[in-house]
Amino acid sequence: MPRLLIIQAACYRSRDDRRPLRIRKRKLMGAVMPYLAALAPPGWDITLVDDAIEEPDFNADVDVVAITARMVTSLRAYEIADRFRARKVPVLMGGPHATFYADEMAQHADGVCIGEAEEIFPVMLEDAAAGRLRQFYQRETAASMEGMPTPRWDLLKPKDYVFYRPVVIQQSRGCPYTCDFCAERRLNGDYGYRDRPAEEIVEEIRKSGSHHIFFAASQFVGNKKRTMELLEALIPLKIRWSALFSPRFGLDAEFLDLAQKSGLLHVNMGIESISQDTLKTMHKEFNKSHSYTDMIGNLNKRNISFSFNFVFGADADDESIFPATLEFLKEHKVPAAYFNILVPLRGTPLWDRMKAEDRIIDEANMERWPGAFCHIHPAKMSKEQLVSQVQKLQREFYSVRSMTQRLRIPRSQADLASWNVNLTQRKVAQNSESMCEFSEF
Repeated sequence: MPRLLIIQAACYRSRDDRRPLRIRKRKLMGAVMPYLAALAPPGWDITLVDDAIEEPDFNADVDVVAITARMVTSLRAYEIADRFRARKVPVLMGGPHATFYADEMAQHADGVCIGEAEEIFPVMLEDAAAGRLRQFYQRETAASMEGMPTPRWDLLKPKDYVFYRPVVIQQSRGCPYTCDFCAERRLNGDYGYRDRPAEEIVEEIRKSGSHHIFFAASQFVGNKKRTMELLEALIPLKIRWSALFSPRFGLDAEFLDLAQKSGLLHVNMGIESISQDTLKTMHKEFNKSHSYTDMIGNLNKRNISFSFNFVFGADADDESIFPATLEFLKEHKVPAAYFNILVPLRGTPLWDRMKAEDRIIDEANMERWPGAFCHIHPAKMSKEQLVSQVQKLQREFYSVRSMTQRLRIPRSQADLASWNVNLTQRKVAQNSESMCEFSEF
């Protein structure tokens, strides 16, 4: 029986501290490693290792190692791969990082999976076992979202997760929107938005045995009619669920009523900016900043916990955007927010434009390290000002005074969810020099 070791790489603590950033427990039972295990052909003996929880056994008696990596975990992934390859153990690599950095990844792997792994990963394993690995593997068509195998949650270690063990469920892939700074549409081959049949999602939730679900989707509501069908099917399960969806659906009473009835606990929304001028530069005019007040009211009315994503550094932004954003958040008692610096990721129109204008800074290290970094020359402030203002906003928003003024005394799961996010992000804010991500997801 061939032995397979699947590793999810951690990130380094910082650019100067090349030790893996370790956490005690994760708050979500992730989908990546269990799903890869489910894609393996029958007869493989599989072990999963979360590098953020424990050090891989580099002397493990295995036949193949598969490593999944993101940009921020790529350098640690290469270190792990190199150590196994030094023992002549075949190493397969993939993940989001492979889409735009396949040639770089190939310097540390015997085989690289670019894009979606369905039908490809099993072939890679068979080729590795037979000693005929190719350098690159990639689908020529979109993977079907029907008939997906059930993730191998049985291979995870319960002790590595919080006691109520929320499970990540794949609900869709891709995004129907074309935001200037987002590479999501191209990560899996630019096949557009695709979602899974509602009945298959429901069955997978039942198999998970969990009553707390996080739907892994860049855009939960890509097709409203099909999403409403899913929500109807969720009602009998009596679960609590979280997801990401567009602010426009925070204005849709019909959708929100059904979402609440089906168990919506928390929604994260990419509102990106309170400035409509900034939203225009991001090609995100479908977000209407004048509607945010109504959207917040709709969520509060239904006792739905929510958080907003912000992106700073667009050409329309000057330093006035930071105090204005903080005032907006405090005035509306927004439960939680994430503050990001604009990054010109490969595969985006923003990258193309910044590259043409010679405005990208230290491209080789872009997104390689956790923390707040500026990788462009901003139009209306210095890169140092942009970083310091984002850090200041983070500290002030997650100060004890701000938290106690914004958050309700916990009386419901939604209230507890908001406090949980705030306490986690307060740790990030207190580590302001690097804004190191303490997220345990």
